[in-house]
Amino acid sequence: MRRSLAALWITAAGLGASRALATETQLWVTDSAADYAKAEAHGVVVAADGALVLGPAATSTPVEGLTVIWALATLKDGSVALAGEGGRLLRWTESQGIRPWATLDAGQVFCLAADGDGVVAGTGPQGLVYRVSARGDTVLLARTGERYVWGIAAAGRDAWYAATGTRGRLLRIENRRARTVLDTDESNLVSLIGRVFHVPASGPPTTVFDASEDEVRALALGADGALYAAGLSASATTLDEGGEEKDAEKKPDESPQPARSAVGGARCTVYRIVPDSSAAPVWSATQPFVFALARSRGPLGEGILAATGNRAGVYRILGTNQAEQWLAAPQGQVTALALDPRGRVFAATSNPGALWRLGPGIAERGELLSPALDARRFARFGSVHWYGDRGGGSVQLLSRSGNTESPDTTWSAWAAAEGDRIASPPARYLQWRIVLGHGHPRVTAVETAWREQNLAPRVEDLVVAPQGIGFREGDLQPRSEPVTQTLPGGQKVEYSTSTSSPKALRSLPAWAQGLRTIQWKGSDPNGDPLRYRVDVRSEDHDEWIQLGEDLESTSFTWDTKALPDGRYRVRVRASDAPGNPVGEERTAEVLSEPFTIDNTSPAVTELEARGEPGAALVTGRAEDGESMLTRLEIALDDGDWRTLSPAAGLTDERQLTFRARLPDLEPGAHTVSVRAVDRAGNAATRAVRVTIPKGR
Repeated sequence: MRRSLAALWITAAGLGASRALATETQLWVTDSAADYAKAEAHGVVVAADGALVLGPAATSTPVEGLTVIWALATLKDGSVALAGEGGRLLRWTESQGIRPWATLDAGQVFCLAADGDGVVAGTGPQGLVYRVSARGDTVLLARTGERYVWGIAAAGRDAWYAATGTRGRLLRIENRRARTVLDTDESNLVSLIGRVFHVPASGPPTTVFDASEDEVRALALGADGALYAAGLSASATTLDEGGEEKDAEKKPDESPQPARSAVGGARCTVYRIVPDSSAAPVWSATQPFVFALARSRGPLGEGILAATGNRAGVYRILGTNQAEQWLAAPQGQVTALALDPRGRVFAATSNPGALWRLGPGIAERGELLSPALDARRFARFGSVHWYGDRGGGSVQLLSRSGNTESPDTTWSAWAAAEGDRIASPPARYLQWRIVLGHGHPRVTAVETAWREQNLAPRVEDLVVAPQGIGFREGDLQPRSEPVTQTLPGGQKVEYSTSTSSPKALRSLPAWAQGLRTIQWKGSDPNGDPLRYRVDVRSEDHDEWIQLGEDLESTSFTWDTKALPDGRYRVRVRASDAPGNPVGEERTAEVLSEPFTIDNTSPAVTELEARGEPGAALVTGRAEDGESMLTRLEIALDDGDWRTLSPAAGLTDERQLTFRARLPDLEPGAHTVSVRAVDRAGNAATRAVRVTIPKGR
């Protein structure tokens, strides 16, 4: 025997998992009626307080070739008539199951009323009313002049009331003629109106209830004489295969169908209406649509039954905000209800079509299939417990797991819990099934433990910026205010460039020479926080040198002056240790492409300036030991630097020669300076003096 659940540790009720670190064990607790809104159940009732108990015995029969079942009627001989698309009428008997009965000259049969061993049927889109005999013979009773006959009710011997659309009229059919009893300003009566009318045998009709919702879909009289009405906040629409809405009134060739998916924001409220007194909400449906209401009585007890979609279900309303779920079917909607004198409840489902029978007795065995837990990532599963009382019966828990949103053949087979442990293998999704048998078992909660499987982090897109990147000409602009920067190790430097002359900006500032920045991307599939370590290694050696550890940022700058010039690689290693227990942490690493460290300045190895009247001829040579020279510049006296083209025209070698003629020089002594800058931003300057003679 299980005792009631006293306390919960970590709750994650419903379909989705709450977010937590991979280290945390989480509990999926199912203990309220709302938690079972997407469950499937037969033979098990979900009580108003969320408890699971054995309910009405439930069996189903699929209706081959029929997608939509609009109406049911229980007949005098114990059979059940089914009305559907294509003008088809079918008949169910306990001995022969479901068989064809008649086919009417109509697109849809929307409503039925028992007439002895036969029925009277309302159709669309021609608005015809037929009588069908027990043998399947059909007689046209009336042409209503309307498009749809949504409801049929007896109006005395050989007389019928018909609720129609699209002009919202109530007709009385007698002697094969139809006359208008009520002409409203609504487009449709019974099925698609926002009001409930009372039409007495004599006297004018009155409005009993004007709903705030868009439509009143279903009506039922309770044992207390009150009227129950289901008000829907959004109209059910038909969706074609491409997802486009169809409007039955705009397309005469299209017949309306139950919605295949809920309209955004759709909700449904069932009202209790006492004429000349009040109308009050009694139940807010857990599903967006209520398609039918009926009074329950007999062995299963009194109450109002509600048929729902877009998750097929049958609920019994017990009182204000009190309802129990009798059936949660795998089909799309329960679109019709009917009861027989034995107390059995018949429920027709659509998308696809099936006939369910509930009662009259309590099931000896029932089962409920939970909604699937989405752990969002690969997870392993631990203990599973149920709370409640066996009540002289049995309770069995099974589970299965898989990695697709909807269970398919790739999911594991159903497996019984091994003691209190889930036997299903690790996966993203988990589903459990509970089986109640005999006696009076009562389950108040099911609790399942799970935890994400820790997956290795990812580190990628490692980029080593060129040496001195960010400090080249054009990036560092002249400014008069000081600039402060914190270097690795915590050292702060301050500098300023108060001159607007480009002469001071051609090479790297002294403090920036040797600085190298790397960047990368890091991610963790479990959402764990990451820490990084950065190492560097010469291409000529196998030993890694640590540059930084326990880093949170995905960028890092270090001073390369402590390393000899040459070719290197950087390694960044990511660890998810901060978010996982000892021994369960995972790591990942990425290597950079080879790059060059060059902290040695180039040299202007040769420089000669020869004066001539009005000009100077400058020749020379510059070279670098590690990288190519990227710029040659020349300046006269204290003037601005100007670009100097090498003899070959391109600055693309480690050795360059140059030759230049400086014109328009005044006679006398001058200083010629040449500067060479390599790819790493290192610079070298050499100067010579030259005398310009006076002209002849």
